[in-house]
Amino acid sequence: MANTNQMSTALLTEHFRYTPLTLLDDIINTVNELVFRAVNAVEEGLNNAPPESLGFKAASPDAPPESQRDAMQEAKQMEIDNGIVKLESLLNATVDKDFDKFEIYTLRNILAVGHDKEQLAGWVQLDHYKNLDLSRAEDAPTPEQVQLQRRKLHETTKLNTMLKAEEARNAAVLEQLRSLMGTDSTPDLSNSPFAFLTSSQQAGSGQTQNQNVQYAISQLPALRQHLALLKDSLQTLPNARGKEEDEDSVEAKRRRYIDSQSRKALQRRGVEPDNASVAGGTGRRVGREEVEGIEAVVQAFGGAEGASRRDDDEMEE
Repeated sequence: MANTNQMSTALLTEHFRYTPLTLLDDIINTVNELVFRAVNAVEEGLNNAPPESLGFKAASPDAPPESQRDAMQEAKQMEIDNGIVKLESLLNATVDKDFDKFEIYTLRNILAVGHDKEQLAGWVQLDHYKNLDLSRAEDAPTPEQVQLQRRKLHETTKLNTMLKAEEARNAAVLEQLRSLMGTDSTPDLSNSPFAFLTSSQQAGSGQTQNQNVQYAISQLPALRQHLALLKDSLQTLPNARGKEEDEDSVEAKRRRYIDSQSRKALQRRGVEPDNASVAGGTGRRVGREEVEGIEAVVQAFGGAEGASRRDDDEMEE
């Protein structure tokens, strides 16, 4: 019998989303609250009424009026207190007696599966159990497995949030790169510092951008060889005169005169005298800082030296 009642209670609780006793307790508590308010209202009304209207009279007519009033007020208050306690006890007893009957009747006839509970409770199917195959209930996951799946779901959600944030950061970086490259959507290409990389007009002579890059890479070995020669020449230039001479000697004055006249003669012909003997005598000014900068560029492209040699051989063929 106990198992049958438990099945019926569990079925009703799952259906109503609360236990039957919870509903009955709420009803009884509401009635008790109404009884308490009614008793307080009666007490407040009696306290506000004058003693004469409630039938109280002075015990000694010869006493002073103030003493008579105080005596009637004290007698009224004592009578009200005793009456309120009796009224509250009577109402509470009546409510408990009547609502105990109401609880028993409700649990047996209203909040119940039916008269034949033992047979009917097992055949009731709720809406959220429809189309469920309960024949493989033994294969249901254990609470530990469910908890593990919840943790995996939580970690997957966290990873998804991190990936979305990373995607937003990458989109912002790509947008900055597009503004630097000067794409077609950029209104003013002149403000893009690297617009020449995507501009087809910079290729020139019908050559594509890839061909220009490959040609530049193929020239790296020759540029590196020239840089080595320039470096050797710059190292030997300060020691070309040998040991220092006396600046006040005749030989030094004669050397300075010849040097100045030679420079003037070269300048009149448009040749830079300081670097006329360097870089094949072209006369273009090649300073130490420029040579070091070119050397740094060649070292940066050193990883592409093998590919550049192959490209150089292909171009020579």
